[in-house]
Amino acid sequence: MRGSYSDRRLGALGRTREFCTLWQSKRQDVPGQARQMLAQLESSQSEMERALGERLEDKDILIVGPGQQLVEMSFFARRNRVTGIDLDVIPRRPSVSEYLTMFRRNGAIRTLKTIGRKAMGYDRSLRLEVERAGLTMDDDPTIVTMDAAAMTFPDGSFDCVFSHSCFEHLSEPGDVIRQVARVLRPGGLAHADAHLYTSDSGCHDVRIFSGRRQSIPPWAHLRPQCRQLVQPNSYLNEIRLSQWKDLFSRHWPGVGFRLRPEPDPAIQGALAPLRAAGELEEYEDEELLSVYVVAEWVKPGAAAGGEALARSSRSSAPESTQR
Repeated sequence: MRGSYSDRRLGALGRTREFCTLWQSKRQDVPGQARQMLAQLESSQSEMERALGERLEDKDILIVGPGQQLVEMSFFARRNRVTGIDLDVIPRRPSVSEYLTMFRRNGAIRTLKTIGRKAMGYDRSLRLEVERAGLTMDDDPTIVTMDAAAMTFPDGSFDCVFSHSCFEHLSEPGDVIRQVARVLRPGGLAHADAHLYTSDSGCHDVRIFSGRRQSIPPWAHLRPQCRQLVQPNSYLNEIRLSQWKDLFSRHWPGVGFRLRPEPDPAIQGALAPLRAAGELEEYEDEELLSVYVVAEWVKPGAAAGGEALARSSRSSAPESTQR
């Protein structure tokens, strides 16, 4: 596993451009960003509850790659016991020792990005907007710095495992998928989505994310004559839709899949002219016009919601999940 998914070489000019774009995008409509985050989490929770056949409540939940803002942690911790794991150090207070640890473990780029984001006040602004929208942020979340491909939790430690937009940054996602199956209890639910590399935004160029794509044409990273225009800001494993389905199915027998479609009509309409020009022939429509693939799996075994299992779950939960 890599020290940090954000540790990608862009050069001095590329980093400067990235910082300027991030500065502009982070200051733009923070209330809207907060509402969008919470709406996506509400949607994911509803999907998980449908798969489980019960409310997501009083459960031990593992979040793989919770992100620096920890909104996911606070959202699921409202009615559950939540543990997050990440290779990136996630500082929760202004502490020199925490940033030195981040520098040693995750490198200079991750550290400078985090310091810059906090210095511009984005984390504080997002927290305020999230709380205005009705979610109280958890001031003491349980976060463990851990390699998801080599988890140290005992078998069957969690009722649910959740991960959003993390798997595309993993160098060995198959190992992580296998570990998730191991730490999940029988009857428990795994819910993971991966941002498809073959989507228009799959290159993770911050200019596309921020709506300031300038001269970047659709799917530039997949078109040899346009590839030099793109600047990915993080490590990407470049796994395609069929490969994701094979990986998840290998370790989660009976896993179900959903695709989240491209929401931008301009991008949707751009595919037909490119097809007519003989471009992108090696890609299927669904992998080009879908942004995320969602994998959802209930581990075979007893129902997670049974009272006996609930008592057993609480008594056998790993120390790091106790609050």
